[in-house]
Amino acid sequence: MMKTQKTFLTFVIIVLFAMLLFPSTASAALPEVGSAGAEEILIKFRPDVNPSEMAQIHRQQGGRVRETIPSIGVQVVTIPSGQASEKIKGYSASSKVLYAEANYLATAIYTPDDAYFDKQWGLNKVQAPQAWDVTKGSSGINIAILDTGVDLDHPDLADKIVYNINFTTSATSDDLYGHGTHVAGIAAADTNNSVGVAGLGYSASIVNVKVLGDDGKGYYSWIAKGIIWAADYGASVINLSLGGSSASLTLEDAINYAWNKGTVVVAAAGNNGNSTPFYPAYYSNSIAVAATGASDNLASWSNRGEWVDVAAPGVSIYSTLKDSGYGYKSGTSMATPHTAGLAALVFTVVTDSNGNGLLNDEVRSRIEGNCDDIGLSGIGWGRINAFKAVSGLPSAPGSITGRVTDAANETPIAGATVSDGVRSTPTDSYGWYAITNVPPGTYTVTASAAGYNSSSKLVAVTDGQTSTASFALTSLEPATKPMWVASIVFRVTGRNLRLDIKVASGSGAVAGAQVQVKLVRDGSQSWTLSGTTDSSGMVSLTVPKAPAGNYVATVTGLTATGYDWDNAQGVTSASYTIGGGGGKAGK
Repeated sequence: MMKTQKTFLTFVIIVLFAMLLFPSTASAALPEVGSAGAEEILIKFRPDVNPSEMAQIHRQQGGRVRETIPSIGVQVVTIPSGQASEKIKGYSASSKVLYAEANYLATAIYTPDDAYFDKQWGLNKVQAPQAWDVTKGSSGINIAILDTGVDLDHPDLADKIVYNINFTTSATSDDLYGHGTHVAGIAAADTNNSVGVAGLGYSASIVNVKVLGDDGKGYYSWIAKGIIWAADYGASVINLSLGGSSASLTLEDAINYAWNKGTVVVAAAGNNGNSTPFYPAYYSNSIAVAATGASDNLASWSNRGEWVDVAAPGVSIYSTLKDSGYGYKSGTSMATPHTAGLAALVFTVVTDSNGNGLLNDEVRSRIEGNCDDIGLSGIGWGRINAFKAVSGLPSAPGSITGRVTDAANETPIAGATVSDGVRSTPTDSYGWYAITNVPPGTYTVTASAAGYNSSSKLVAVTDGQTSTASFALTSLEPATKPMWVASIVFRVTGRNLRLDIKVASGSGAVAGAQVQVKLVRDGSQSWTLSGTTDSSGMVSLTVPKAPAGNYVATVTGLTATGYDWDNAQGVTSASYTIGGGGGKAGK
């Protein structure tokens, strides 16, 4: 919004207050976790196989039946230690065996003892307890909460805060508005401490970065400074439960800065109920988060669209409140810290698969590539699933393919180079390329060709899948542009002769051009005139008290920064007769 005298853009806190009670969802089924029992596999033979045939197969494979589960006909078979995979293949190769599989170990689903955990339906919805069986994160992973501050004395947050910094005009980094405290609790409240609520990030630490004032608003510059500071501090995750409808190159630069430092940036998609871009969530290097309800429906007020990456619980979310309280709030502001908390967990289970020295691309790929497809329209990947994200199976390489063309005429560009930052390949005669054997992750793919401006796109590669990225390259601007004299007009004013000269280029008038003209009268008397064009590309040169006669003006010099004189265009000379009337221009 534009203010009088002092112009600034403000962020509008995206909070929908809704004091509604939601029941917790039922626990999900037990996952298969851990490794197979040390020396046991499970075998089921086809119904027509007799006991002697079963015994023969067991002798061939070195298996011994320990017990049978009679109702389903499955045998628990002991095999030599360390040979589970080999024996499963051996049994499975027999036409008499219906299936053979590992006797997996299971474990009880972890449930924290936080007093209000049963009110946090969102954590069960995204399978956070199952995720905590895999990892509880690390206090060395910092989530920077860029918001209205965090309640510094809250019993569920105080011990988790490792740093406070204030970029606003408020006198305190404490949360006097009440938004940042709720967000912080969702992401990383003190978990399993017998009181309050659990944070999805479990062990993650909180960095309190106050970028919104005590009225819930803040300058874009405050936000940008907070993002840069958090990235320099070493925050693994930045949570931006805020946004505005005005685009900003400053904000985009700050987001890109954080991403290039290895930080995952998570931002609220907005509560306008439409697909209009919301910033900074709209920018490609932030994960834009929409909000869902307990029935996995997209909230009617949540933004959606091709630019929205994931969804997370955001309706009637129970969390910490200022003044050491607890309560419900709704909004994409609440969905965002669910995703930020998950990112903190994922940081502890990924490795640098693409060799770029950073983990944020692997973290983002794990989150987006393991979402639940719940039929959400206008959401890129689906609703987050914490358990799937942290326990992702060994990944299979994917590929990136597409076409490179000339933006002006859509013709293919052969021999262009396309690179994902690690691997590169040329385009064929039809402009097509394929980068293969790409580990899952998020890559900046760049296409370049001689005579063209290069172009880059952010591309996510998931397990065994092919991602598409096509490029339309624009031609390089020449080092200098052509210019020429568009016209030479003689004018007699009193006893003076004036030449009005206009200099132009393909893009219009050329200002600041130095023009030099030789003026000859009747083939003998001459003058050398010079001047500089104004903003309209015009310069006027005057011969005072010019006598009657035939005058010929010839342009002998034309220079301007960034331009070359193309004397094949326009005019280079013109003539005029004083006393005889008329004149003409020539090449």
